[in-house]
Amino acid sequence: MVLKFRDTARRESLILGALDPSERALLLALSKSCHYHGGKTIFSKGSPGETLMLIETGRVEISLTSATGNRSIVAHLGPGDSVGEMAVLLGSDRTADAIATNDVTGRLLHRTHLLQFLTDHPQTTLGLIADLCRKLQSTTEALADLSTADGGTRLAKVLIGLFERWGVEEDGGFRLTPSVSQSDLGDMAGLTRETVNRQIRAWELDKMLRRDGRDLILVDPDLLATRAG
Repeated sequence: MVLKFRDTARRESLILGALDPSERALLLALSKSCHYHGGKTIFSKGSPGETLMLIETGRVEISLTSATGNRSIVAHLGPGDSVGEMAVLLGSDRTADAIATNDVTGRLLHRTHLLQFLTDHPQTTLGLIADLCRKLQSTTEALADLSTADGGTRLAKVLIGLFERWGVEEDGGFRLTPSVSQSDLGDMAGLTRETVNRQIRAWELDKMLRRDGRDLILVDPDLLATRAG
């Protein structure tokens, strides 16, 4: 496995990428800008699916909470991703929570405007389908890992996904920024915070990772890939 680090400062949206410049300008004119501070709820599970957000900057956490109170983080989305499209297309309530993990900016599209635009510009639907398929594939792979992989392997795969998307190269490795708490890593890998802490300490001894305050620095990407199987 080879880690593919990407520059995600301003990744192109799959929806906007399906449009020519004039169509893109028209769609953006139908939207309105939005800004959420870190920790702010963008969408709540059960709320009406009236708007879709195109993320421009920042990171959005998508999570589910079971009836027993167990929380699972199913995705971290960033620039170029869309949030809330499923509920908007179905005209249904939200099925998950969306929280800004740091300052997030984007464009909000109301369902009425989006559906009319899709009718007038059907090629935009291809971008939506591609985005939904990508998210479904990622969720399916994560669920498969939860049922088959051991805890260390699951955590390694979670870290690979985070570092590939959010790792920033610096002297001595790649810094995960914004940082992700050990509790959140546990919610992504299906582990307790204590188990995550023990595993990270072990990987520090192996010189694979190091900690700098709350931040994780990936020192040996090849070894992390090996741990992921």
